[in-house]
Amino acid sequence: MNFLLKMVIYMTVLHGFHLLLDGMDYSTALAPVGVAFFLAAVGHFADRWVLPLLGNLLSTLAGGSFMVAVIWSSQFLFPGSHVRFPVALLASAVLGGVEYRMHLDILGRKETP
Repeated sequence: MNFLLKMVIYMTVLHGFHLLLDGMDYSTALAPVGVAFFLAAVGHFADRWVLPLLGNLLSTLAGGSFMVAVIWSSQFLFPGSHVRFPVALLASAVLGGVEYRMHLDILGRKETP
């Protein structure tokens, strides 16, 4: 469920930024889907292994930093795409806020027997 929720949220945010902002221009509409899939897969496993070790705040900061790097560098993976760094930073901040809230649910669920 965590992976599917991440996919929906990540695709919504990335497609929204792609359609609404000038600084995130992907060459194809499938590029944000690939980025969202990669981020959701890594995030799913990070929530299982990194989140319990580092806690919510540090995990969110680490995940947000990773998201900035992936979103910005995705322009080199998809020819004809252009992603400005401030837009990647803004998209990652939005996703980081959502992740912080999701982490609260995950951590709360694990504390109750």
